[in-house]
Formats: sequence, structure tokens, C-alpha cells
Amino acid sequence: MKEYIENVLHQDIQIVPYEEAQRLPLALKGGFRFFLMSINGQDVLVATPAQKSSLPELRKHQRQLEVYTGLPCVLYLREMNYYSRDVMIREGIPFVWEGHQIYLPFIGMLINENKRQAVKTCFRISYLTQKLLLVALYQSWYRVTVTKAAELLGVSKMSVTRCFDELEALDVSYLTIRSRARNITADPYKKAMWEQIRPILRNPVIAVYTLNERPDIELPMAGTMALSHYSMLDEGRYPILAVTKKKLADIRISGNMLTPAGEDPGCIIQEIGYQIPFENGIAVDPLTVALSLSEEELSDPRISMAVDEMLEEYVW
Repeated sequence: MKEYIENVLHQDIQIVPYEEAQRLPLALKGGFRFFLMSINGQDVLVATPAQKSSLPELRKHQRQLEVYTGLPCVLYLREMNYYSRDVMIREGIPFVWEGHQIYLPFIGMLINENKRQAVKTCFRISYLTQKLLLVALYQSWYRVTVTKAAELLGVSKMSVTRCFDELEALDVSYLTIRSRARNITADPYKKAMWEQIRPILRNPVIAVYTLNERPDIELPMAGTMALSHYSMLDEGRYPILAVTKKKLADIRISGNMLTPAGEDPGCIIQEIGYQIPFENGIAVDPLTVALSLSEEELSDPRISMAVDEMLEEYVW
């Protein structure tokens, strides 16, 4: 493997066993041998199938591995046909076809008989995809297409198409694919859907600002303050509010507005990656609240019980 890649690229590379393979889902870690390759200063995952796999399986598993590891994933294949090669190039799937060809879109080159061409980059899960999943759960979507989802979310069809691509890569079962048509149908049992999608969801908090005083702008409650709004949890000592990137510019946070280290803040602002309208908009939606809480906060029995109470009352 190392010798072939170095000979084709005409440069030294480093390849070592991938040490985090045990953290991967069983279906993935049992189907491949994994290596960590360093090329041009960039780390990439190299996955060699343990047995011959179909093109749809390789396509799905390659995208899942990129999402789960956060690394570009290169399939190292000893057996391949020209149809599969053409499909992988068209879809931007990195591969090494031993003895034949190397295709590395993440460094922008196709190497085949000393020819090179620019190619597209790979993707990762986004906050918009997360918002789409949560809205689908809240609204009990049924066979919602790209066009309808774009209308419901108020975004472009191209944005939703990228969301659907990510859901397909994650193999989310609520995305149905028939020929070229794709749609989303939510589980009528919302708690079951939440438990299934929870491992792939991200903390929506991008940044936290501790301010001397509450800004003179209407913002929804967030964090444990929102949790106390939805449950019997006591309110904290200071307000916690949420703001999107667009609204953050309106606050115009400056250095003299920030609370000095060691002092209690007058207000905490959480910048979040998306906002889902919920009830009267006084607080961030319950599922986003649950996702925004830290491990330390959730280790508090009062908070974990309040989360269960909130979800039971407002979501399930």
C-alpha cells in the first residue's frame, strides 16, 4: 500500500494503524481494516474492505466513516471495475485502485497516467441538517420531499439537497430513497426517533459570552434558564439567552461588555447554530435545550430529571 501510493505521488507518506477504530459502529469496524495516512501534512483515513463489497455498500460506508471520524476517508481497493471507478469519481468518493489509479479530491487531484484535474470537496454534517431532523420530529413529517422541506424551513432547495445528502451518508432510516426520489418520514413515536438520531446530533452552542448586564434586545431563554421555563427546576442566578449569528451582530459585543474573570456575570449569551420556532418563542425549543447542556450539567440529578420532565411534557 505505502510503496504503491508513494511511487504514484512521488513523495513520502506516513501510514500507521488507525487507533480509534474501536469507537466506530460494529458494522463499520468489522467490515474494514483502517490506517491513518499523512499526506501533504493532512491526515486521512484509509479503509480497506475485509471482503468484496458492492458499490452501494462502499458508497454508504465511505460517507459514514467521514462523518464518524471527521477525516477524509480513502477506500483502498484491490479489485474494482471501470464502472465503479467512474461512479466514484463523479460522486467525489476518494479511492486508491491498487495498480491502476489514485483519486484524492480532498487535495484536489485525480492521478491517472500522469493526468490531474480539479474535483469537488467532501462534506460534513451541518446545523441545518440537525434543524431539519428536529423539525421533522416536531412536525411529524410524512413523505416530505426536498421541495416541501425547503418550503417548511424557508431555505433553498439546494440547501435541503445537501441536508438529504448528509442524511444518506449517515444512513438515517427516516430518509427514504426510491430511484432518484428522496423524502423524509418521521417516526410517529417521537421518543424512539429522538433516541435513534441523538448520537449524530451536535451541541448547538457555537460560542458563549459572559456579559456585565443583559442586552437591550429581545432574546429567547436558553440553557438551564430555558429548562426551568419548561420544568420545575429553579431559575439560576443570572439569565441565559440564545442568539443566532445574525442577531449577534445587533448586540455588538465589545470588550468592556464582558465580565472580568472571577466575577459573576449579569447575563450569559449562547450563540447557537440554528433556531427552531417553538410555541411563543420565549425559550429555545426543548430538544435544542437538551442538546445544549454540558456533561457536567447533566450529571446533576435535578437537571437530568428536569430534562426528562421537559421532554415528556412538551415533545413526546
